[in-house]
Parts: sequence; structure tokens; C-alpha cells
Amino acid sequence: MMRKTTAVIFLLLTLGRLAATPIKGADGVEVEIGDPQRIVALNASTVEILVEFGMGDRIVATDNGGERVLAPAKTTGLGHPYRPSVEGIIAQKPDLVITPLENIKEPPLAQLRSAKVPVLVLEDSDTDGVDGLKRRITMIAAALAVPEKGKALNDSIDARLKPIAETNAKLAKKKRVFFLYAHGPGSAVIHGRDTGAHWLIELAGGANAADFTEGTKPLTPEALVAAAPDDIIMLERGLSAVGGMNGALALTGVSLTPAGKNRAIHTVDDNIRWIGPRFLGEVEKLHADLYGKPAK
Repeated sequence: MMRKTTAVIFLLLTLGRLAATPIKGADGVEVEIGDPQRIVALNASTVEILVEFGMGDRIVATDNGGERVLAPAKTTGLGHPYRPSVEGIIAQKPDLVITPLENIKEPPLAQLRSAKVPVLVLEDSDTDGVDGLKRRITMIAAALAVPEKGKALNDSIDARLKPIAETNAKLAKKKRVFFLYAHGPGSAVIHGRDTGAHWLIELAGGANAADFTEGTKPLTPEALVAAAPDDIIMLERGLSAVGGMNGALALTGVSLTPAGKNRAIHTVDDNIRWIGPRFLGEVEKLHADLYGKPAK
């Protein structure tokens, strides 16, 4: 009798788990989600969250940014993060697509839904920094019926940031940091307020030297010199694209800044524009680069 009761309970739990759960996305559209085994994850931060949940093996396709997180051989590539192949997504016959709105907007989003592909839309990956990350973690955890994993991950984020925040509160002066996004020697962009780079700089104890603007703008030498950064950060591939440290110093205006004069140029991970769990490691690294002491 006990064995039969246990079997019934297990069956009920299983059926409950498999039943479609309606989740309202950041776009206001409600999605019916059961127990998805084939997930298309757009944006590197989405991939990072699923990996932290132990669900990386469910990802059947992602964009170029997500491929940097996963072993490319294990998943299908969908191209540019902001121009993923809709046909490629549909061809994977996913049980669920999880994406921030920044990565797939209308009309491609409508095209997916008209093909009966369930799409859970998240907030943009740089909205509200780590607070936004924690909301996305909570939404994905709810959608996949693993709320305990979401809470555990959010708690670990708080624990890692706490000692850095305590150290930052004691700083006599914050260093001015400029994120230089370069595609090559003749092409660079400013990342101002409310961007992944902005949140990285602030959490690491710096002040964004480009806080005079919002979002991204083409870089001018005059703006860089006026920003007068103490330190400059660049993507790893960005520094490589301009020819390394000497190439960066040769960019117009860089040598005239305090950062350029002191050769204070640091690299950050190529995915820092998209705030995911690995972002915390970049905060810790930049904090150490700026102030010469590792975060404890």
C-alpha cells in the first residue's frame, strides 16, 4: 500500500511539473511553458543563467555571444546576437525560446510566434544592472519551475558583491574610468549611462567618465580628452583589433588622457555588455585592476 501511495504521489508531482505554466514576459505576453528540453537561448547572459541552473545541456542553439559561453560544438550557431536567424531558430523545433527583447524585436518576434514557437521575453540585459539580472534570473527560474535555483544564484550574487561594496564605501576618491569600445583603429564608440560597461565601472568602485551621455555614441577625440579618464577599459577582442597596448595608445586622443599617459588600459571580457552571472567575476577583476587589491 505504501509503495502504491508513493507511486501515486510521484505521478502527481510529475504531471504537475509537466503541466504548462503561464509566465508573463517583459513584453506583457503570457507564455505557456511545460518542461522544455530543447531551448534556444539568445544573449550570452541567458546562456550563463541556464548553465548556472545546470541546464546548459538543454540549449540547442544560441547566438555568437552565447557560443563564447558554451562549447560551440554542442550547439547550433544563430549568428549575430542582434540579428539571429529566425529560420535557424524555427529549424531547431525548440520547446522554448528565451531572449531579452534587445536581441529579437518585431517583426522577427511575431514571425516566431506565428510559427507556434513559444518565446519568453526578458528585460534587456543591461537594464538596472545587477538588480535587472536578478529579476531575469527569477523569471527564468519560475519559467523552468526551479525557483530554489534562482534564489540560490541571487543570494550568491549578493554575497560576492557585499565585500566590494564595503570596500568601495571607504574609498577616498573614485577613479574615473572610460570604456572604449573599438572595432579597429578608426572605429570606436562611447558607452555612457545605463549600459553594461556603466554598471561594471560603478560596481567596481569607479566613476563612469562617459556619464555625460546615455547609451552608445560614436567616439570623438574631443569627448575622450574632455572625459579625462584615469583608466580605460577595452574588450579583449577590441584591444586585439587595434593592435594591443601600443595600438590603443595611438588612437586619437588616448595619449592625451591621464589613462594614456600612465598606460592604464585594462581588458574586460567580450561579453560584459550583457550582464549575466559571469559579470561578477569582471567586477572583481576590474576592482583589483583599479585599486591594486583583490576583492575578498
